[in-house]
Amino acid sequence: MNTRKSGAIAERIAACFLALKGCAILERNYRFHGKEIDLIALEGERVLFVEVKFRRTRQRGLPREAVDRRKRRRIIFAARGFFSERGGRERACRFDVVEVMLEDGGRALRAEHIVGAFDEGAR
Repeated sequence: MNTRKSGAIAERIAACFLALKGCAILERNYRFHGKEIDLIALEGERVLFVEVKFRRTRQRGLPREAVDRRKRRRIIFAARGFFSERGGRERACRFDVVEVMLEDGGRALRAEHIVGAFDEGAR
């Protein structure tokens, strides 16, 4: 299975995982000026901007470790775009990561929701 298919599977798993926790998925693969946010969800009144990362092994580290400074800046930029496109003021929001460990064939071995993985000050 190629990386693109595995990534799509991981995003579906993450969306289901968040829905089971009571979140409403607002957007998948939201794009703003070439920057992408994997999932945008609503938890009560708070908007969640969620990066989904997957790995098949821990050889290259935990999936969350791939959300580096550059990636965080891109997500924050797109989040601001999300609010500006909707014409409203920014609402309470949070930047989370859902990491998914997959085995070959796409079966989820583990999913973990890292709440508040970073904030706008973590540039």
